[in-house]
Amino acid sequence: MAAGARCAVPPTKAEMPAPPPPVAIGEILAPGRYSMVMDATWYGLPPAQDGWVYYRIADDVYRVDWRTMEVLERATDEAGANWP
Repeated sequence: MAAGARCAVPPTKAEMPAPPPPVAIGEILAPGRYSMVMDATWYGLPPAQDGWVYYRIADDVYRVDWRTMEVLERATDEAGANWP
């Protein structure tokens, strides 16, 4: 080994940039591409209301307008321990 040579150390998880979200707020979802969350209370989420429902997108849960399929907000942080 050459003098002064060091082993490369991979970055820690905290040093790595967060991956981009799977969908953007305001994006319109394609029908049939994602799964609707049917029993929100089982996952610790408040009941769906006011024309929006929950959708599972990747490992996250989002509120989505039922009629327009517009992504309203990410709701994963509201889910309980039952959320996968």
